[in-house]
Amino acid sequence: MATSTESANTLDALEQRIRDNADSHQPVETPLATSQRIIARVTDGIYREPWAAFRELIANAYDADATHVTIETGQPDFREVTVQDDGIGMSPRTLAYVLTNIGGSSKRTAAGTALNTARADTPNLSPAGRPLIGKIGIGLFAVAQLTQHFQIITKAAGESHRLSATVQLRTHDETKAQQHDTEYVAGLVEIVSQRVPEHEQGSHGTAVVLYQLRDEVRRTLQSAELWKAASVETDGGESVQKPPQFHIGHSANELAPHLPWQGSDSPTERFQQIFAATRKATGGTKSADLDHFDEYLRLIWKLSLSLPLRYIDGHPFDQDASSGLHLLELPESDQAREIKLSPQESLRSHLDLRTACDTAEIPFSVTLDGVELRRPIRLTDKLEKPSGVGKPVMIAAKQNNPFIPGILDRAGGRLSFEAYLYWNSRIIPKETVGVLVRICGASGTLFDPTFLNYKVSEQTRLRQITAEIFVHEGLDSAINIDRESFNYSHPHFLFIQKWLHRALRLLANRLKSLAARDLARAKVKLRGEALAYAVQVWARRLGADADPPYSDPLGESLPAAVGAADVDWPSKKILDSNGKPVGTGRIRALAAILEAYGVLSHLAVEDRCRLITDIVRLPGTKS
Repeated sequence: MATSTESANTLDALEQRIRDNADSHQPVETPLATSQRIIARVTDGIYREPWAAFRELIANAYDADATHVTIETGQPDFREVTVQDDGIGMSPRTLAYVLTNIGGSSKRTAAGTALNTARADTPNLSPAGRPLIGKIGIGLFAVAQLTQHFQIITKAAGESHRLSATVQLRTHDETKAQQHDTEYVAGLVEIVSQRVPEHEQGSHGTAVVLYQLRDEVRRTLQSAELWKAASVETDGGESVQKPPQFHIGHSANELAPHLPWQGSDSPTERFQQIFAATRKATGGTKSADLDHFDEYLRLIWKLSLSLPLRYIDGHPFDQDASSGLHLLELPESDQAREIKLSPQESLRSHLDLRTACDTAEIPFSVTLDGVELRRPIRLTDKLEKPSGVGKPVMIAAKQNNPFIPGILDRAGGRLSFEAYLYWNSRIIPKETVGVLVRICGASGTLFDPTFLNYKVSEQTRLRQITAEIFVHEGLDSAINIDRESFNYSHPHFLFIQKWLHRALRLLANRLKSLAARDLARAKVKLRGEALAYAVQVWARRLGADADPPYSDPLGESLPAAVGAADVDWPSKKILDSNGKPVGTGRIRALAAILEAYGVLSHLAVEDRCRLITDIVRLPGTKS
């Protein structure tokens, strides 16, 4: 980093060159320089939530060819956190480079070869051949979001010493920066080198120990605001916010933990139970905010979605002829084409897809407090609720460098990706509705339920689709520095957005044509004018080919679901304002109309029933 004297000399020289060339009109070329204030901001923390900082530390381990990462959070107090991996570790030179080059990553550069952070022949790969996630050189200082005091303990294979670097970061003070024209110092590091016995010289790996987590981070992980809101009551005696169903306990309320798993469950069984809890959870809204989990369990969920991990039930591209899905591919034409797999084929082999499968060359796993994380995505071959489509539908495709050579530079380089879109009559868990974009197997974002701002009104269809896009080349430069959002004007993002919207349109068209085959459902005679009118409203709002509002249009009992909204009826009878029972047909009709306008999906399950009850009890309303 340049000293203030060196910076002043550089500034003087550039000023003189500009003056000297004023009369000749000759241009002056000079590289752009980065202000030290940028580094100050980075070391103060750039991520919105604690889970993002954990994600960056794990991504560093992945880039270091670790096969396993173990995280101990110290929950429920969260006073000290340890992230330990079995990666290649750091030599004294590599550690020195990391600590003195914030924002100047050696990955994807020639320097990475000498420092053993990148492959010799391909700098964008790890030494063992993994596509590198990191590129900027700020991942280590993701810990600044969590604490200002941490320790790095590391050893590279073949080194005779284990290194320990204790870091004390400083908070940037803008006022002092304005008053003193001095070089910015992000913090102080104390490095200790300890000789290891000869039999340990082959060992390798890195541990990052976070001390004295920031108070606000601890409060977040302890769900302090969730429990505070749950303790506040409205005038009607109800909680402003319902407490989470699953949690690590709350010391202030002397509340014992209620976790989805049992203490005797294995690490993989524990994650299976977390996944099962999302399927069985009651309550919640369409916003997919994991409201049945406390902040600690949300941390586990979000990390499991963002990292290059195995899927809970195998990779989506490993569907075969026995999967029971309606499989489609996306050709250049305006119609999705059906895929017929032979008994020996998988979707991967049929379309020649190369996205890493579960038997990847270098396995990678993460265990957090005894829970082994997996990607919580399961593409079932059974409909979650009845539909005229008949069975789940999956469309898959790949795109390889769509930019012609003449515009390649302006487009930001090559772009290649593979993707799938999966439809079911209901997507469970609801937190996986939308699209997730993965770059080199990782993602800084969660599922986007807008599908990259899809403008076409397909309210019901969009809530029935989950999609992933696996980017192999490109888009990396479109990621903002926090890795949690994109530059929406970048050519790579714009192309993927346009591609996705076309895929959604073709998938919707195929779903409509499949539903139209079952004409019998459209000819069912409905009893009662109210029910018939409700179905007319449903068709007008969502389309004549939309799935019916409930699976049994002639049923005598109240439906458990209306469209995409579950309804928890307290009893089979609802009384009007005069104390008389309201007919189930009228209640079913009212529920269908409300959901046709998307009202019920925005409410918690029990609130849906309360709304309908309040409407039919409105004084003067005749049943």
